[in-house]
Parts: sequence; structure tokens; C-alpha cells
Amino acid sequence: MADVVFFSSGTTGVPKRIVRTDASLAADAQSLVTAFPDLWASRPRVVSSARPDHMLGHLWCVRAPRLAGCAVHPGVVLSVEELVAVAAEGAPVLFVTTPSFLEKALAHPDFPLLKGRLAGLVVSGGALRPATAQAVSAAVGVCPLEIYGSTEAGTVAWRRADAGERFTLHTGVTAKRDAATGALVVDSPYAMARPLTLSDAVDFVAPRQFLLRGRLDRQVKILEEFVSLSAVEAALARHPFVADVRAEAFGDGVPRLGALVVLSDAGRDALAQGTYAALAAALRRDLRGTLEGRAFPRRLRVVRARPVDARGKTTAADVRAALAAWCREPVVRAWSATATSLAATLVFPPDAECFQGHFPGFPILPGVAQLYFLRHFARQAFPDFPDAATYRKLKFQRLVRPSEPVALAVTRAGEGSFAFTLDVEGARAASGLVVPLSPSVAV
Repeated sequence: MADVVFFSSGTTGVPKRIVRTDASLAADAQSLVTAFPDLWASRPRVVSSARPDHMLGHLWCVRAPRLAGCAVHPGVVLSVEELVAVAAEGAPVLFVTTPSFLEKALAHPDFPLLKGRLAGLVVSGGALRPATAQAVSAAVGVCPLEIYGSTEAGTVAWRRADAGERFTLHTGVTAKRDAATGALVVDSPYAMARPLTLSDAVDFVAPRQFLLRGRLDRQVKILEEFVSLSAVEAALARHPFVADVRAEAFGDGVPRLGALVVLSDAGRDALAQGTYAALAAALRRDLRGTLEGRAFPRRLRVVRARPVDARGKTTAADVRAALAAWCREPVVRAWSATATSLAATLVFPPDAECFQGHFPGFPILPGVAQLYFLRHFARQAFPDFPDAATYRKLKFQRLVRPSEPVALAVTRAGEGSFAFTLDVEGARAASGLVVPLSPSVAV
């Protein structure tokens, strides 16, 4: 049969065209049915947030269900509401998704409604944080099956969070660690080359089990010195203030090292009660001897979540754009988002850029900054939140000071419009209606 063409996600550059043979895909799909019989035993309905033109969606939502005799939900599920509605139709659901979807789903109040309705959860397309896997298991009663592989290699290994962080090689796959580079070298009937050297460093802890140690192709040159971005991320991720991190070189001319940091509960508490400068100083102090000199990021940007594309991937371009943002994000102390509403609690540290010069001796959050962060966070909850809009019924009724918890609420108001409020200590600080501009009006 004809070969099948895929494109890589382009996380580090331009998407790459990859050709897979029909025979390799058929063998890969059959191995998934054979290796994980518990997932298919109840003849579940397969539902996915991954598109069928992506390797994850193609194997798990096209080929494997056909072999297992399982129905497939048409289309791609993009929201928890839709997933809950599909699961309520009766048949158990095998949900195929990405780590970024699960991160968002955990903030949705309806996510626990899936408990007892899932035959299984399959996740791939990026590293699943152990804390996320544990929280998902607690919420819906199913431990995610995490698949490690690539478009070129096919399915390579798997793990379940309740069994630890080590991956087990998939059926039919053998592998070793390259002695010189530490890279994972795979010999697989599903791969397009035998053997195939991957870009991940590993340590084998048993004959068929390994731990990932970061990407080998993520090296940048900072002032004549090579720095491993994966090593920077690993060092920062071990700090109790950090839940997730992505490092990247940025800037025109002389490159500098930057990092987007998702804070843990302890980190959010520290920043909400302090400053960005104090947080950075604490990280630098605690990581002395591990990250020093050029290996410590010159720019640390706290973010609620990593930026991700439609495939749930964090691209280098998106990281650089976030590092270049004019103002640092406030601390997000609480977040709950559905298809129709967003509720969040924000705290703006005293050394946030938006307080500078506004006003000396009595800093307040400017109205333009309030609208900027309204849009910034609304876009994370509602992909259709308008880029070009007019703000109607706009009122600023109370000053917002540094370190005050600000309650942000955004709701759909029909016809692409959104109503919002900002409250401080139960008092209304700002409110308004965001109405998209028509194409003939937008500039």
C-alpha cells in the first residue's frame, strides 16, 4: 500500500516532512492492541483531542480501533464539556490526548464527572508531569498511560505514573544507550531506520527500562560557552518553587538565556508575598553550584502555563515571544475555566513593570494594564476572544494596589462578546463588555 506522509510539530524550528510505510504503521497499531488488552477489553468508544494527521491520532484513533473493533468518535474533542457530553452517551470512553489538554482539564470543574466513565487515558506528545498524572488519577480514577515515541521511530516505550518515572520498552523494540553521547538508540520494526538514534539522553535502570535525561539537540552558545537547555530546565525543575520550566535563548545580536517558569504552590505563595527580584534571588542562591554564570537564565518569566500550539507542543518561537513580553505576568493564585466562563485570582507584585511611574510613592495598576491582562488571560481560556475589539460600558471604580488579590471573572455574552469584572476585597474595581470589531471596522 502507499506510504503515509506526516509532518513533525516544529517545536525547535520548521516542521519536517516524514514518510512512514503502511507496513510499519500497521505493525505499530497491531502492537498497541496486543500490548494493552485492558484498554480494549470493554470495546470502548475512542475519543481524541489529537488530530488523525498527527502520529498519536493516526495510530490510536484510526488504525488501532479498527483492529480492536472499537467505534471512534467523529472529529476532535477540544473541550472538557464536549468530552463529558460524549462520555455521558453510555459506552465507556478511551480518551487519547496530550499533556497540555490534561493540564487545562484539571482546572475545569466538570472534569471529575468523567470518573467511572473512562476505559482508559492515553497521553503522548510531550512530557507528562508526575504531579499532573497523579492529579488526573485522583480526579477521574484512571491512571494515564503515557506513550513515548516519535513520528520517525513510532511507539518506543510507555509508563504509568503510579509505577514511577521509568519507561518500559514497547513490544518488539530493543534499545541501548550510546556510550559516547548518552542518546537512546532504538532498534524497532516500527521505525523508519534500524537502528535509529533519537535526540533524548537516557539512563537504563534495568535491561528494558530507562529514565529520560533531557534533549541532546537543545544546546545554545551563550558568550562563547555552550549551555544545555535541558540541563538548565532539569536544575530549575528540582527547586521546590518550580512546577514546570522551559528554557530558550532569545534576543537579537548577542543571545541571552531565558526561562519560562510555572510556579508550584510554594513558589506562588513566595511571589504573592514578595517580589520578582526576591524570587529570582532565591532561585539563584539555592541553585548556586548547580546553575551559575551563563547557565543561570538572565531573564526569568513567571507564567501560569507554558504556551502551547494546536498540537499541545511548546515551540521555541512561542517561548521567545513570551520572554519578550513587555510586562511580566502576575501571580495566578486560582484558576477555573469552562467553555463559557473564567474565574481567576491575580496578584501583582510591587516590582511589576506596570507600576513603574504610575505613580511615584503611590503605585496603582493602570487601566491599560488591567485590560492587557484581561485579554492575556481570557485568550488562554477562550481561543476566540477577540484580538480587535471595542470596550463598552467600561468602568474603573476602585484603585488596584500592589500585592492585592484581584478576582477576574470573564463570561460569554453572546455574538462573540465577553463581559468581565475585576474585584478587590469584594469591591468592584473594573467592569466592561468586550465586543469584537467587524472586519470592515478592524484596522
